[in-house]
Amino acid sequence: MNDLNTTKTKKALEKISLELIIGIIAAMALLGVFAKLTDELLENELQGFDTLISNIVYSLQTPWLTNIMIFMTHAGDTYTYVFLVIIVLVILIKKSLKWEAFVLLITILGSWAMNTFLKGSFERERPDLEHLVEVGGYSFPSGHAMVSIAAYGIIAYLLIQYLRKSGKPYWPVVLLAGIWILLIGFSRIYLHVHYPSDVIAGFSAGGVWLLACIYALSLLNRMNRHRKVN
Repeated sequence: MNDLNTTKTKKALEKISLELIIGIIAAMALLGVFAKLTDELLENELQGFDTLISNIVYSLQTPWLTNIMIFMTHAGDTYTYVFLVIIVLVILIKKSLKWEAFVLLITILGSWAMNTFLKGSFERERPDLEHLVEVGGYSFPSGHAMVSIAAYGIIAYLLIQYLRKSGKPYWPVVLLAGIWILLIGFSRIYLHVHYPSDVIAGFSAGGVWLLACIYALSLLNRMNRHRKVN
């Protein structure tokens, strides 16, 4: 019996170690992308890239697609997150998942605070085009991209963990969340309110914060389980 428990513990530790290594590699890659973009922004070397990608996106504009993009961009608005967070928090609290509720709030509020700080640091003006939705503030990095990957990412992660424990397939959540987040970022370029580099930088910075919060949640839950066993 002890040998069986030892084997299970060993496999669990190996799985955790593998996930940690993958997470670190992903975080380093995202940090590298963000650092590269900030360096090129400061050197005024992003114009060619932004112009090329923006022109491709603008060529896709049609009335029906514009309506869809306006809907998608509102999916990344503050009031949408407030509505979602209230619903998810109620569910988590009812299930006595206090650490999940705490990390959910930290993930979203932290990404918003960091985006505010970064925008104030770089002070990049938005594209000099007619904006198809109302916006305010600076452009780099995109707040919609940064907060969406953090907010929808942590909600998707919590749902995935629930499905995994229930033995149910979770790949649809991964696929749908990924498409949803990408469309929010894409909408910001499409609607003339962000440069492509703003959106990529937002996804990169938000992705690093999301990974850090997921790891923190995993660590907190592990410590809590350890205390219960002892």
